[in-house]
This record gives sequence, C-alpha cells and structure tokens, in this order.
Amino acid sequence: MRTKWVSIILFSVSTLSYSETYNPQDDTINNQYQSVIINPDGTISFCYCGTGKRVSVQSDLFYADEDSICYVDRTRRLKMHKDTDGCFRVKTKPVSPEMYTYCFRIDGKRTPDIMNMDTAWQKMHKWNVISISGSEYSDIYLPPIQQGELIRTRWFSTEEKLYRRVNIYLPAAYSSDSISSFPVLYILHGINGYEGSWAERGRAIHILENLVERGEIAPFILVMPDCNVYPHEDRPSHHTLFNNIMHYSRLVRNHQIEHSISELIQMVDTTYRVSCQNYIAGLSDGARMAANIVNNHPDKFTAIGMFSPVVHKSQLPSAENHNIDYYVYVGKQDMFYFNGKRFSKLLENEISKRNTENDNICYYYSESTGGHNWRNWRRYLADFLRLIAK
Repeated sequence: MRTKWVSIILFSVSTLSYSETYNPQDDTINNQYQSVIINPDGTISFCYCGTGKRVSVQSDLFYADEDSICYVDRTRRLKMHKDTDGCFRVKTKPVSPEMYTYCFRIDGKRTPDIMNMDTAWQKMHKWNVISISGSEYSDIYLPPIQQGELIRTRWFSTEEKLYRRVNIYLPAAYSSDSISSFPVLYILHGINGYEGSWAERGRAIHILENLVERGEIAPFILVMPDCNVYPHEDRPSHHTLFNNIMHYSRLVRNHQIEHSISELIQMVDTTYRVSCQNYIAGLSDGARMAANIVNNHPDKFTAIGMFSPVVHKSQLPSAENHNIDYYVYVGKQDMFYFNGKRFSKLLENEISKRNTENDNICYYYSESTGGHNWRNWRRYLADFLRLIAK
C-alpha cells in the first residue's frame, strides 16, 4: 500500500507516560529469530531475544468476546521463561481466530515488538497486531492481495478556525480505472480514537479490499477523519482521550465537529472521483456524531451505521431527512446495550409515525455477543458494508 502525505460521562482511565516505555535500542537484539509463531493447533508461541531479567507478553488474546465488556479491550500478562539459548519464550493455550494486540513487558516496562511491523495505536501506546485466520470474520482482517493508496491530509474547519487531520483511502480499483466514480463511506472513531483507528484497530482497509476481492461488495472510497474535541498540530492525535473526557460537554453541545464535516465533504467531492452515493458510520460517540451529521445534511447520505451507539432521542431523523437507512448494532454485554436498544425502539416508533409517501426511512437492528470493543466493531463494519452494497 502506498502512503502519501499532503499538506458528563466519566470513565476510569489508567495511562502510562512515554517515560515508562521501554527503549528496545537498549538491547542487543538477535535479528534472526521469529517473535511470533501461530501454530497449527491454534496456540501462539512468543519469543524475545534481548537483555532483561523478567519478560512477559501483555495481550487481549486471553479473553473471549463475552469477557471484554469494559471500555477498552482488557489485557492480561503471561510470563515468559528464559531458554538455554538466552531467549525468553512462552506458548499460549489455543485461541480463537481473531485479530489481537500485544506488547512485551521487559523488567516491568512495556515495549512494542520491533520484529513485528504491524502495529496499532491505542490511547498513548503502540501495540503489535497479530491476526489468526479460520473464521468468517478473521479471514477478512488479513492483508488483501491488492491495496490502494492511503492519503494522510487535512481539511480546514472555518467554524473551529483550525486544521483537522483525515485519512482518505482510495481503493485498488481507483487507480486502475480512470473513468468510474466511487461511493464514499465516512467512518468516525469514538472518544478513544483518532483518524488512524479505523485503519489500524478497525482493519477497515483490509475488510474493504477482501470483500471486494470476494465479489461481495463494490469498491468504496473510505474517509476517516479526526473527530477529537481539540486537535493539536504539535502532538499525535491519539493522545487526546483525556481532553475528550474533560471537554465532553463541548463535544456534545456545540456540534462544531459535525458542522465542520460539511467542508470535508466538499473537499472530498471536489478532489476525488465520487459518485452520488455517500454513506456514514461511527462507533460509540462517533455514532452520535454520525447521526448529527446526517441530520445536518438532509438527503446527503444513503445509509448510516451506528455501532455500539451512545445516542439520545435528539439523534433521531430530523424532519428534513426523508430518505435514509439506519443500521444499529450493539453487543449484549456492551455497557451501552440498553442505550442502543432504546434508541432502536425510538427509531422504530419515529419511522412508523412518518410512514408517508414523502418519507422512505428504514432501519435494521442487530444484537451480537460481546461488548464495547474493536472485536465487535470490525464485524459490524463488515456486515454494514455487505448490506449497503446490496
């Protein structure tokens, strides 16, 4: 994949500063070893060959879907044992096919695995990624045969008087076809994300291209904006969770981000070969933003996906919105399960009241197992893409 650069609710949060991050350059690393091996029996062998007296692997792979009910995927540590060759090793129990994240703990300090270049940011930390094939969903998280171009750029919000980051993905078919126009899917992260979250943790690009390769969907342009309350040019935008929580009232009441999206839409429409079909989806608080954007731009979007939504009746379709499909997904162990279920009921009642010739609003509601985490959101995205492709 080519990359181009162009110019209130309170949660219990524990964070680590960069000073607590282990520097792998302090080690003498043997570059001939394989740090992660996925074994035929479903177990995973981890290996670390470097200095250190106590080494463990920290990962979310020790939990089943139903266990991950908290705000972020929970992790556990597994102690690694020093072998006769001086390397630390451990083998897990068999794990289910899925995408997982992990890091090493060296003498109590965390460090990414420098032997694995597949990484994802979560809050202030970089995690390594491993994907285990073998299920309906996990297979589409693997790197596709063809990938297009990821463009990291910015758009200017006149209402906020600042630049916001956005990642725009042009599918593989975009460069090979100079005539066709493509539908656009805007995907919004939650309060604990940034513009790279859907590509890294959400595997949106892999999911898209694999489904295209299978012939299940047509290619989409993906637009993944930064939706944090106060973006900063002088620091990475994945450091903004604390700011989002402290200024959550502004995020909810002012709607500046939702209003500024109109300028992003204009930039996308005038820069790329887009069709008249626009879709939008968001997870958690991003679902609330997506619903507000839909109401701010009547008849601009064909469908909206709401994944584990944190929503209120004010996010119901506005009187000006007449033609849109709502897709609501929530896990039974999700801490916002009842919120999503209640909103779905309100949505059903609203649609029944507006069942006229001028209104063509439909909705789809789906419950899954599992909680408020990326394991569910990846699956919701795949299902949403399949449904809107029909």
